[in-house]
Amino acid sequence: DHGNLVFFVMTFVDGETLGARVRRGGPLAPGEVMRITQEVAWALGHAHARGVVHRDVKPDNILIERGTGRALVTDFGIARVVQSRDPGGDMPAGTPQYMSPEQGRGDEVDGRSDLYSLGILGYQMLTGEPPFTASSTPAMLVKHISERPVPVEQRRADIPTDLARSVMTLLEKDPGNRFPTAAALVAALDTRESPMPATRAPMPGSSGAAAPSRSESPPADGRYARRTSVGGARP
Repeated sequence: DHGNLVFFVMTFVDGETLGARVRRGGPLAPGEVMRITQEVAWALGHAHARGVVHRDVKPDNILIERGTGRALVTDFGIARVVQSRDPGGDMPAGTPQYMSPEQGRGDEVDGRSDLYSLGILGYQMLTGEPPFTASSTPAMLVKHISERPVPVEQRRADIPTDLARSVMTLLEKDPGNRFPTAAALVAALDTRESPMPATRAPMPGSSGAAAPSRSESPPADGRYARRTSVGGARP
């Protein structure tokens, strides 16, 4: 602060948002999607390790630096420190189109909620649009909670199997069926050995029964500190 004026100092990033990039050019190449997903995961993992859940991961909160192509996560305005009291009570905070099921229900969230939102980003980068559309906020939240997305590889044929599996694992309804941490996602993309998603969208005429959940244990990212912008450069 200076005198009686309180202000934030933020780094200037010469570039555009990921949302603007997709709206302007359509779906991205799988290799670029993999890189951006990893860089966003590194940034989220940095926050998660300090006890902070972003809660509003979306394309317009990801900046793409013009000179380097580096992805930076911005706008931690509604970020929440794990186990702190939410001044908004039970009202879900965030952008409905990118909310995790648990966030939409107003439940407690941890870093795996941000990973679900990152899965929506990945889906949108690969197909040009998010997995769900709806005419109202309640309808959108219901879709996140109860409707399985069409597998991304059915929307686009040239997606590598490991990348498609990673995106669909991030989009699991049950947090215990997602990657447990951002670091686990980065490792899966690095090794090209992503797990098979626990559940799949039902085929026509099928019962649509979900597979058993994996462990519900919380992520091992550690404890989370508020920061306005976190770059995606590998530590």
